Amino acid sequence: MKAIETETGFWKPSAGSLYPLLSAMHEAGLIREVDEPDGTSRWEVTAEGSDTYTQAEETKRELLDNMRRSLVVFAKVFDAQPLESLAELLTSWQDTRSDFHVLGTLLAELQDVLWDLPPLPSDLEAQAQAILRDAIAGFERIRSAADPEAATQSEQAPSIAEH
Repeated sequence: MKAIETETGFWKPSAGSLYPLLSAMHEAGLIREVDEPDGTSRWEVTAEGSDTYTQAEETKRELLDNMRRSLVVFAKVFDAQPLESLAELLTSWQDTRSDFHVLGTLLAELQDVLWDLPPLPSDLEAQAQAILRDAIAGFERIRSAADPEAATQSEQAPSIAEH
């Protein structure tokens, strides 16, 4: 169950939610139960389950691609250049980063929170800006620690907000 939480980044399954799911997957022929020599059993993905997983991954990629394209169209229609730049960065990031799943999920959660904010009075807007600036500074520190040379190069490149 811990592996599922780590892999999805958001679902913390319980026995009450996991076992009905395993049962449904077993009935659908996606997994089968295999008895081990020590008397225990484990679940194994069937060929049909593997094919279904591959189709789901392709569908997920298509959905994300459509969402990014929609973001670009929205940015062009409403002259919102930072959104177009963000869509381009997300495309590049997803294709090259092994940590995209977890970090991308958190980024999507942050985006949802920001979109759900009501119009803010100036004092709350200042607080929101400070939170985002602190987050940016924190990520810049992480970037410097992970790759000091790349951090130096990126200081010279324009940010999304500068586009």
